[in-house]
Amino acid sequence: MKKITLSVALLLGSYVTKAQTEYIDVAKVGMLGTSTMAIYNDNRYLNDLEVFKLNIFNKAKTYHWVKYTNLFNDKVVLTMSDDKGDTREVCTKHGEQDYFCETVSSFATVYEFTTNSDTFQIWISRPNIKNYE
Repeated sequence: MKKITLSVALLLGSYVTKAQTEYIDVAKVGMLGTSTMAIYNDNRYLNDLEVFKLNIFNKAKTYHWVKYTNLFNDKVVLTMSDDKGDTREVCTKHGEQDYFCETVSSFATVYEFTTNSDTFQIWISRPNIKNYE
């Protein structure tokens, strides 16, 4: 009986320690350029899809924001699907470190982030944020 218990514990332990990948998909949708963000992870048994929108009529909200906790050695994959020539500002913060911001191309691009801290935060601007300021 001890052998069965031990083998089940080993199986469950290997499942729990498996690295998880979190996904963020961002796209400009429609003629008005509504910025849409979908977040989910690679666990097919967990129904965790969430969708958020920033429309052009709300000038106060210019960034999508996601905060992850307990993300040690896991990946966050950011996929952007805007029009050719579009850019977005992407800011990240690992734990207590300072923010790092960069303006990047958002036309059919994928960016991958990893962290060794307990929290990871990411901000993604609307497309071509300079046009809104």
